[in-house]
Amino acid sequence: MQVMVTRIDNDLPPIKDILEHYGASLRSTHGQINLRCPFHSDSHQSGTANLDKNIFICFACGVQGNSLQLICQQEGVDIREAKRIAEGIAGKSSPQVRGKYSSGGSLPRKSGNNGGSGASGVIRRGYGA
Repeated sequence: MQVMVTRIDNDLPPIKDILEHYGASLRSTHGQINLRCPFHSDSHQSGTANLDKNIFICFACGVQGNSLQLICQQEGVDIREAKRIAEGIAGKSSPQVRGKYSSGGSLPRKSGNNGGSGASGVIRRGYGA
């Protein structure tokens, strides 16, 4: 029997920084936490983040992914641009962080199966043969 180990990409910006940039209030620096989703008007803790694995999912609005995938979804950019924006959020180069949805405006809703296109939708994991 072969056991697959999921490797966390340490090159990703911390999900904590990204969620806080979009307005989330986080009390922990590691582990699994429940929180109010910063991507829609939320009165309950409908989102969960695993700060160690660098992933987030909201069970109400469907936003999910790692830190760069969240930026891609929210800013409508490709992965290279998301990395540049993440550097600004993390304080490495601050001039052009856009935060287009940081005010809690209307966000794209979960659209179901996206046919494998783009960065939105399924959180990609290292499972397989």
